[in-house]
Amino acid sequence: MDLTSPRRVGKSNLYVTPLGFGGGTIGSPNVPNGTSLDTVVAAWGTGTRFFDTAPWYGLGRSERRLGLALSGIDHRDSYCINTKVGKSLVPEPQRDEHRRSLSPGGEVRTPRDPVTGFRVEFDYTYQRIRSQHHESLQRLGHSRVDSLTIHDIDYGYHQPGQIEKHLEELDPNGGRGATALHELRSQGAIKAIGCGCNLESRNVDSWLTSAHEDLCERITDLVDLDFFVIAGGYTLLETRALRRVLTLCEQRGLGVIIAAPFASGWLVDEGGQGSYMYDQAPFDIVEKTRHMANVCNAHNVSLAAVALQFPLAHPAVAAVIPGAKNPNEPKQNRDYLMTPIPPNLWQTLKDEGLLDPDAPTPHS
Repeated sequence: MDLTSPRRVGKSNLYVTPLGFGGGTIGSPNVPNGTSLDTVVAAWGTGTRFFDTAPWYGLGRSERRLGLALSGIDHRDSYCINTKVGKSLVPEPQRDEHRRSLSPGGEVRTPRDPVTGFRVEFDYTYQRIRSQHHESLQRLGHSRVDSLTIHDIDYGYHQPGQIEKHLEELDPNGGRGATALHELRSQGAIKAIGCGCNLESRNVDSWLTSAHEDLCERITDLVDLDFFVIAGGYTLLETRALRRVLTLCEQRGLGVIIAAPFASGWLVDEGGQGSYMYDQAPFDIVEKTRHMANVCNAHNVSLAAVALQFPLAHPAVAAVIPGAKNPNEPKQNRDYLMTPIPPNLWQTLKDEGLLDPDAPTPHS
């Protein structure tokens, strides 16, 4: 696979390398500063020129580390940065538990970083999106980013009433968050506007009905999007995004970036000690993974290589952005994408009922 030729993201003017870098992991306080910088440099050495981050990742830590690692590494036009909007980091020098809220599943929705004292606040209005963009530039230490993605308007983080509030904040006739994004793009401050679409343990119920897909369509009606960042909804193990979201993207000329292609580490660990979409893997996923691994072993390829190459076969997908916590992992990801996979492996997965028969695959 050619890892250096950029792919166009939907109808936008944004072009990215098919192997990107997911910056969530380097935001962890468990990853030392030096290791995180070395990991970004290692990703650069693989030919990766597309870097994804967000204020949410490490509550600013990912943006600071990514920006520092990329500073001066090459001409700014030689790579792309995507960051996200919708969550402000608000100083809270003294802990105020009244500002702490929970998601529907009981997870902390608005955490406070105990080291820096910044608290997350959700806000998708015009003024907040403009300020969030500016604050991200300051943390990154770069005068521009190439794209902004609407982050985490989904049922995993919000009650239904909060969803409606945040859609109203985005509405061009309400809080005008969409207007802010459209202005930034038309002014040339960014090249593209994205939106996150998650399928994980905290919101899996919203995918059992049409609720989450309906939500994605509502957002595309409010915002003139260029792409979706899909995390968890289109992997080797889970192809529910084929039902409506990927069809929507093809119909409207939207590109797709695939985040968490290893299902939060589960597929790269061949179903070992990793979590599955940030939780314990259910029994059916454990069994499905075991059968897939057997097919891969029979063809002398790793499950991780098959998992990473699979989503790139869809015509709407421009890039995959696996994370990495040390300098070895970006090199492993490059090797996974360069691994030759026998064409009949894909057909075997479909014949054995392990892969949706309608899913595009390499060589098909």
